[in-house]
Amino acid sequence: MITSDDTPNLPGWIDLGSPDPGASAAFYGRVFGWTAEQLMPESPEGPGYWFLRKDGKAAAGLGGLTDPAGRPDWTTYVRVADAAATVAEAEKNGAKVRVPVTGISGEGAFAQLTDPSGAEFALWQSGEVTGFETCCVNDTMLWAELWTRDPAAAKAFYPALFGWRIEPFMDGAPEGGGYDMWTTQAGDPLAAFGGIMTITDQVPIQDEKWIPYFMVADADATVERVTGAGGTVLIPAADAPPGRLAALADQFGARFNILQPAPMQ
Repeated sequence: MITSDDTPNLPGWIDLGSPDPGASAAFYGRVFGWTAEQLMPESPEGPGYWFLRKDGKAAAGLGGLTDPAGRPDWTTYVRVADAAATVAEAEKNGAKVRVPVTGISGEGAFAQLTDPSGAEFALWQSGEVTGFETCCVNDTMLWAELWTRDPAAAKAFYPALFGWRIEPFMDGAPEGGGYDMWTTQAGDPLAAFGGIMTITDQVPIQDEKWIPYFMVADADATVERVTGAGGTVLIPAADAPPGRLAALADQFGARFNILQPAPMQ
């Protein structure tokens, strides 16, 4: 599962690129109760960066878009022990580097890549900052889901890069409702941390994309807060085997999902 421990080869951070960080901070504050702490001021060298905190703990990051023409969206970071070595391995397996390994004054280092099918993701090599201070509780990240037209390519690339394993959650072909999970240990439900959603003509997301899921106490109430704050419902709240979930977008179009876990049996 996703963890706040400094565990390599697991999703360890997310951040949002926004055309208006102040407005985005207000939106997510209304939806999840997050507060924003500015870490880097806006300057000619960069658009500024904030921590989004839940109950005082860092749950996500927020930055201005470095490219004003860029699409507002969430980026998923995978913690790694050696970012440079991971980038080299990723390139060997067909990935493209969008931002090379870049250090941040003792806090750590990051790189941004695009997988062979076109999904963007990032790496985080911990220094003083390890990533999530809170996750897998209400109003924090719970799950990382890859939306792709080529699940076979994803199942080759990410295990080669991070050692991930694939485990079926629902049997069958994707068009029949099949769903595969990313896990670090097959057969252990607590080791699963994400999934693979196949893009079809019927789904609202048509680009290769890593989508974060946020755990919530009440999916329907969260959807109401999203729409009340100017966001959009992409898939209405509905019951599924893991719980009640919905696909949403914020006021600038950044996509995210929510999950109200089913009660433990």
